Amino acid sequence: MALFSRRASKSKQVTRRASSRARAVVRGDEGHPVGLSQHSDARVYEIGHEFLEAANRHRAGVLSKQFWSDKLMDWSMKDHAFKVQLFRFVDTFPVLRHDADAVHDHLVDYLSQPDVNLPPGMAMAMRAGGLAKGTFTKTTSGQIESMAKQFIAGEDAKSALPGLKSLWDRGIAFSVDLLGEACVSDAEADMYVEKYMDLVTNLPDAVSAWKPNERLERDHLGPVPRTNVSIKISALSAKADPIDTDGAISDLMSRIVPILERAKERGVFINFDMEQAELKDLTLELFMRCCEAVEFEAGLAMQAYLKSGDEDARRIVEWSKKTGRDVTVRLVKGAYWDYETIHAEQMHWPCKVWNTKQETDACFERMSETFLDSTPRSKGEGGVRLALGSHNARSIAAAVEGLERRELPVEAIEFQMLHGMADQLKGAAGELGWRVREYVPVGEMIPGMAYLVRRLLENTSNESWLRAGFLDGASEERLLASPHVSDGHAKQDLYLVAPERHALSPAVEGVGDGRPFATEPMRDFSKKPVRETFAEAIARSVVPSVANDGTVEHADAALAAAHAYFPTWRDADPRERASMMIRAADAMRARRDELSGVIIKVSGKPWREADADVTEAIDFLDYYARHAVGLFEPRRLGKYIGELDEQWHQPRGVAVVISPWNFPLAICCGMTAAALVTGNTTVLKPAEQTPGIASILAQILWDAGVPREALHFIAAPGETVGAHLVRDPRVSLIAFTGSKAVGLDILQAAGVTPSEQLHVKKVVCEMGGKNAVIIDVSADFDEAVLGVRYSAFGFQGQKCSACSRVIVVDPDGPNGQHISGFVERLVESTKSLVVGDPMNPGTDVATVIDDEARDKIMGFIERAKRQGLTCAVGADAWRLPDDSPTLAKNVVPPHIFTGVTREHEIAREEIFGPVLAVMHAHSFDEALEIANDSPYKLTGGVFSRKPAHLEKARREFRVGNLYLNRGNTGALVGRQPFGGFGMSGVGSKAGGDAYLHQFVEPRACCENTMRRGFAPEL
Repeated sequence: MALFSRRASKSKQVTRRASSRARAVVRGDEGHPVGLSQHSDARVYEIGHEFLEAANRHRAGVLSKQFWSDKLMDWSMKDHAFKVQLFRFVDTFPVLRHDADAVHDHLVDYLSQPDVNLPPGMAMAMRAGGLAKGTFTKTTSGQIESMAKQFIAGEDAKSALPGLKSLWDRGIAFSVDLLGEACVSDAEADMYVEKYMDLVTNLPDAVSAWKPNERLERDHLGPVPRTNVSIKISALSAKADPIDTDGAISDLMSRIVPILERAKERGVFINFDMEQAELKDLTLELFMRCCEAVEFEAGLAMQAYLKSGDEDARRIVEWSKKTGRDVTVRLVKGAYWDYETIHAEQMHWPCKVWNTKQETDACFERMSETFLDSTPRSKGEGGVRLALGSHNARSIAAAVEGLERRELPVEAIEFQMLHGMADQLKGAAGELGWRVREYVPVGEMIPGMAYLVRRLLENTSNESWLRAGFLDGASEERLLASPHVSDGHAKQDLYLVAPERHALSPAVEGVGDGRPFATEPMRDFSKKPVRETFAEAIARSVVPSVANDGTVEHADAALAAAHAYFPTWRDADPRERASMMIRAADAMRARRDELSGVIIKVSGKPWREADADVTEAIDFLDYYARHAVGLFEPRRLGKYIGELDEQWHQPRGVAVVISPWNFPLAICCGMTAAALVTGNTTVLKPAEQTPGIASILAQILWDAGVPREALHFIAAPGETVGAHLVRDPRVSLIAFTGSKAVGLDILQAAGVTPSEQLHVKKVVCEMGGKNAVIIDVSADFDEAVLGVRYSAFGFQGQKCSACSRVIVVDPDGPNGQHISGFVERLVESTKSLVVGDPMNPGTDVATVIDDEARDKIMGFIERAKRQGLTCAVGADAWRLPDDSPTLAKNVVPPHIFTGVTREHEIAREEIFGPVLAVMHAHSFDEALEIANDSPYKLTGGVFSRKPAHLEKARREFRVGNLYLNRGNTGALVGRQPFGGFGMSGVGSKAGGDAYLHQFVEPRACCENTMRRGFAPEL
């Protein structure tokens, strides 16, 4: 008879082994389990062996060889490039499926990419025309829809009910999960509330009519609700951002508490799902507060692939014991491993997930032990009931062994598996008398496609346990091997060990001092200590009182001193100049939160924007220091015997830096550091709106060793002092960032060469932008809406890179479904932005820089209205705070105008504020034409999932910085060198390896090294 079988008697307890089988848990320094002893591991193997034997008697379902013999899936596991392109097409398919030509066009495009090898016969089918083309498209579409149906139970609860009942009749319970991963507006959050309310209100009536099943309806403490619903908190708020945890929880509870109260009335179990790691602490805090507010049947998913898993488990156990609250934890390994790994690397953050599958599996077993230790023995004592979410026979067997060791009945644990997967394991669990529940996704294909792709990636991965167990024929010894290295039997040749996969990208080559450059990590505001430290620092920050009272006489004195000191600074050791920049960067790191506070107070930047300003300044100092030294070292050109050809560089002279207010530290620092590190003495005149933060920069550089004779700071009006500086013949170089009008004036003035001036001035000039983002017919709206919203309204649209035109492709015209759907989601998403004080962490939009800027922006808005353009969202969408007259006066809320054509003023003029023009194009080619129809050539963006269109944009979208499938602001030093052309400026890109060449002059020397026919090389 099978182990743990209850078929002979429903009341019969699990057969337990004698005390000789008792197994001790090996404890770590902090008291949590790190592994199992050899004796207990032998018992785990026994249980796993019987479980796998039972599974082999149920070999059917999605992961059977029958399913994977499908041509597409079978080939995807043989050819990685084919799998990548196929799954990318699968992700795009839902938005195309009603247009057969579009489906065929995109499929051919994806599968025609380089290095893709097609299954036999597919290439011919792709080239076919006429009826054969239609047959091929229909067949492929059918295969994808069939795959979706395997994993997604229905479009809504009603359509899923027959499937849920079928599960129940087969002895499997369910947890319904509503698909739809991106909530971009309050309106969408309210829609999801309605859907969840419908589930908890109406499902119980249908489910209650099903036949009884004692095994599924009771655990060791008593009755278990039949209806189980899983909730994603990100679906219930567009403000689920941990940066403002209290604000996010307040907004979330306003929607979730009514659902929980209804669930309590209807006897429905509610499980809080876990999503990306940045939402983990927010989810835990929300869950605990909800449990204390409503006495509902509560469950929580927790992820073992997080390095914080052990600590998270202890936190929930301690809370449950302290409050006396019985809760269920669905322990899973995690579904966002690739995202978490890649995102951490891109942000230069410590990786939050375990780097190998072995470490994840070991953590899963440790967390299982923690939860089993806390399993309540009676109602009301508090503790955690474990729901094991795994398809891994080793993980399952280890948990069952843990039950035995604690003399707990098998009813004390529930085994949860994904719908459409691992039917063999579900059958085996049922045969062994275990409680099994399926996690059942319900939803439409578009929001469900991300879920489907994750499932496909999981099960075609070389690291997939299911694939190894049921497709590749791995041995039991390998499948059941311990993940605990401390046990002595986690043999690497037997265990499914993933390679180390954090830091996937090759390191940047070292320059200057030989160390590789990496951008300064921005603050991870999902961490409470980071938020608290930041809030305290910005509250303490003090803006220096710096008056713009510099005069022409002050400017002349600074220029005279800089001119006199130039030979000394020019001939200084380049390494020492670079070291000064490194020391300045270190000083900024030590004060970065304080500096952020100054920026917030002087310019109105929200938290993340201010932090990014400081990190970019640090990056400029580090990056330019590492690139400067080599410019002054002679570099041999060619290797001709008897001839030594060399090139090196020298500084230009006196540099004038005129910096803008919108990046009051980063751009100011970048231009100043570039001038100084290349040996130019420098006069810094910052924007009149933000001299305080610039004065701190100057002091940091002086403290780092830059002589005061080399760097002169002057806060003064641009119209007088700035104009005088750029026209002085002692100036050799002008670095400017600002408006087109001022930039063109500087360029014109620099071209005038009086007789006493013995050089031609070099001008590095970055001006404005009228940047466009194209939304293609295959765009992912979840990404596009948020990307455009941030690009248009981040820092109140006061960036030269900001999106001010969004061009939506819709073959059906300006009122077509595609453009209408995008605009509707964008408008509602924009309304969810928080307008307020930038000192508050939840603020998205604050004041514009000054009255003059406000009046100019409002002028554009009023003229657009008078021209008959539709204002889809404007000031009336927000109630500005009554207790802050200054804030209410100087805030310009986001405005979106639709029906805009090329002739309209807001489609052509740079506004430098939160005003977005929505334009229409019938085709992608027309969209490119509209985007290029601007004298500005700074940034541009494209949201498209058609490879040919992305490639076309690379070739034909004429901008300095092009961003594909992401927002078009936020360039990073060394990764996205920044700068445009046309009326957007002249010069090489800031933060790029060519930028410093503008601050130096090249020199070359040729020496004849032969003496009487003898060369040194001989």
